[in-house]
Amino acid sequence: MDTKGYNKQKILVFAGTSEGRRLAEAFAERKWQRLADFCVATEYGTEMLRGLNDLSIIEGRQTAEKMRKMLHGGVYGMVIDATHPYATAVTENIRSACTAENVPYLRLLRSTDSLPQGVITVSSAKEAAALVHQREDKVLLTTGAKELFQYSGVRDIADRIVARVLPSVASIEACLGAGIASKHIVAMQGPFTKEMNLATMKQYGCTCLVTKHTGKPGGFDDKLAVLEAGYTVIVIEKPAEETGVSFETVMRKAERFYEQ
Repeated sequence: MDTKGYNKQKILVFAGTSEGRRLAEAFAERKWQRLADFCVATEYGTEMLRGLNDLSIIEGRQTAEKMRKMLHGGVYGMVIDATHPYATAVTENIRSACTAENVPYLRLLRSTDSLPQGVITVSSAKEAAALVHQREDKVLLTTGAKELFQYSGVRDIADRIVARVLPSVASIEACLGAGIASKHIVAMQGPFTKEMNLATMKQYGCTCLVTKHTGKPGGFDDKLAVLEAGYTVIVIEKPAEETGVSFETVMRKAERFYEQ
């Protein structure tokens, strides 16, 4: 690719989400692969970017100090934060590193819709676990492995909790560490359709599903769809109202950056 006429600095994208994949596809369409690096925390994040030729991927969890070192020296002239909306600590670290190194920062927002009537909302995994503890039924957790420890005190957890997590060693260990029975661990990679969600609920005898308000890219609508079949849905709301810009705005700013 001929980069003559382009800004010699690169863009660093923190990805690992469907938005990150969408950005990577858009960059590839414009032949910007050599003008950007895509940073992901896990092997799963790398897998989400497979199939895009010449894409530069940096895999591994980055501390605030590592992020700052990456930005030090002027290699990157812009940072795009396309991490998960619930990864608030990661976003804060990225922002701090950008501020410290005086690198422009853009937060790509994931759009979310209002919730339908009948959904039970809570503000955190801890609150969701307390609610599950009070219930008598069997529950399917679809919130990932990171905060499963919050459910370790749930009454009869080995009998009542089914967890659907990514098929990784860390996820399985998190399930077992929380006290979830191995027969109740569903290790699969999504996204999952409405039919798959209903089938899982039926197979394990669950009547309640716990999820996060992740929006359409996270398969959220297909999880909410179990409401129609009479199941209970508990939604963990976003930690706080985010500020950021749309995908279209991010792409416009990236184009202006490269051509300046």
